[in-house]
Amino acid sequence: MKILKYLLAICITAMSLFAQPTKKIAFTFDDGPKSKITEEILEVLRENDAKATFFILGVNGKRHPKILEKIHEEGHQIANHSYNHPNLKKLPMSDVKKELESTNKIITGVTNKKVVYFRPPYGALGKAQKEELKKNLGMESVMWNISPKDWEKPSDKDYIAKFLVENAKDKGIVLLHDYGKTAQALKVVLPQLKARGFEFVTIEELNKK
Repeated sequence: MKILKYLLAICITAMSLFAQPTKKIAFTFDDGPKSKITEEILEVLRENDAKATFFILGVNGKRHPKILEKIHEEGHQIANHSYNHPNLKKLPMSDVKKELESTNKIITGVTNKKVVYFRPPYGALGKAQKEELKKNLGMESVMWNISPKDWEKPSDKDYIAKFLVENAKDKGIVLLHDYGKTAQALKVVLPQLKARGFEFVTIEELNKK
């Protein structure tokens, strides 16, 4: 019996030495929350033990406070995507701050946490704007390195799923939106990536050192 336990211990040690390190990937969703669609996305995430980051629009957060609360209750991160989705690069800094601060107020009302991360609509943000927002609001912009461009009409659920499965990578930040076709694609993507050893994390978790 002692010999069997000894051999088992050796096998477990060997497996741990050769085990593949966990690959972390952050799925992010812009423009929500939206009635039904965001809840459908949450259901898929729940089924796959996945956490994600929702870059919400303030106007939608105000419109759907219960969905916003549900996002938070289920352990996902809520971040800022402006209030009305303007091109921040074309706005004076005073208006940029209003866009972000108005949305921060809605998010903080749910999470009781300071909002650190934001994603500028269209990924449009000047260097000087980025530096000033970091200095004055303590906020960091978050872009992406994986995108199936789910906002384009030719991009259906099958294309989205194929693209994400083929392009998933460690420390990837995936740009998605609260669309029905995206929710459907996730039902295919998440189980496959999970089987390949991916861990689905928030932006905050991805940035932890």
